[in-house]
Amino acid sequence: MAPNGEITIRMYRVGFGDCFLVSLPVAGETRYILVDCGVHTRGDIHSLKEVVANIASVTGRKLAVVIATHAHQDHLAGFAKYADEFTKFEIGEVWLPWTWDPKNPAAVQLQAKHAALAAELTAHFAIFADANSAAADAVANLTGNATAIALLKSGFGVGATVRYLTARDELTDPADIKGLAVKVLGPPDSEDFLAQMNPPAGQHYLRLTSSNGQKGTSVQPFPARWRTTRTELNGGSLTAEEEDRLNEEAETPADELAFALDKARNNESVVTLLSYRGRNLLFAGDAQYGNWRGWIEDAELNDILPQVNFYKVAHHGSVNATPKDALEAMTDGEFAAMVSTQSTPWASIPRVPLMARLNEKTGKRMVRSDWLHVKDAPSPLPKSLPPQAARLPAGFTKGTLWFDYVLPLGG
Repeated sequence: MAPNGEITIRMYRVGFGDCFLVSLPVAGETRYILVDCGVHTRGDIHSLKEVVANIASVTGRKLAVVIATHAHQDHLAGFAKYADEFTKFEIGEVWLPWTWDPKNPAAVQLQAKHAALAAELTAHFAIFADANSAAADAVANLTGNATAIALLKSGFGVGATVRYLTARDELTDPADIKGLAVKVLGPPDSEDFLAQMNPPAGQHYLRLTSSNGQKGTSVQPFPARWRTTRTELNGGSLTAEEEDRLNEEAETPADELAFALDKARNNESVVTLLSYRGRNLLFAGDAQYGNWRGWIEDAELNDILPQVNFYKVAHHGSVNATPKDALEAMTDGEFAAMVSTQSTPWASIPRVPLMARLNEKTGKRMVRSDWLHVKDAPSPLPKSLPPQAARLPAGFTKGTLWFDYVLPLGG
């Protein structure tokens, strides 16, 4: 798929999930790297079967590398659902986060804790039908991944070399791709970094109030049931009923636990900088602030972001990924971006101010997967940004279920 002298990145429209195919021209042939293959149950547009078939057709069932960034169904589900197909591939290497390593005691302990908490939360949301649906969706994304994880850790049963990656690992000519250099930027192995789930103030693109009537971009610190338009509130006091409800919620932190576990999984994301013949491709998985912080604050790595030529936007363009400092450090107009996203099941994704700033930083060389119009699939929300242009930016083309970005090799 990669023309001679060019790199091609294909972003598939899978719904709410990620699936990217990177094509590299190597010594007269094309070598392929697959980054994730999954979709969230509540954001499934039922395209994965065709997507996997296209991957098989394009690659001739030969993948140099498969990268599974982290244990969420929106990044892994396809490996399990179409295991019979993937086990027919010739696969050189499989790259996984260190947190999956069965020989690492800290990883084993971490996974056991996560599994136990996920099971408890699943049981909780099954009982309480009126529970926070967004929190329940977050827990659903954590579960049902055992088959995919086992398949990946086995090297798909085809003898693929399995690597468990940690921040600061460096790979030269992996899977015999001559000229490819890889810097592994995440996940960090520090508990402090993994615990940093949300960016501090000033590290994301937010509006506290709307400047143009876009209610979806404003921050509401309290749920709707605690907001009122009344100017007088019983002398400024809560009613007895309201006090009881508040006390009950304070004693039931299941929603908070669900989101915390979801974010912890995102922070386990394998983040890679793929450098090939003068071009730098940044694949950030669903990395949140704790993962990014592990390297954007490292003086030795300060030169990475200004040299990025392609950015796979982290976590579908959510508020708690792509720290402001990271995006601002990328060179204006010198990189392109792809964001695999849609607003189902979470209407707050992608973050409107972030999408607007990405469009500015890339010089309008970005595409969203939900710009591909697929039957019965959700379209961007009415006030989404940037607005879809009549023509794709230079370097981008589209197919039935994908966008391609072609990046000429550097000098």
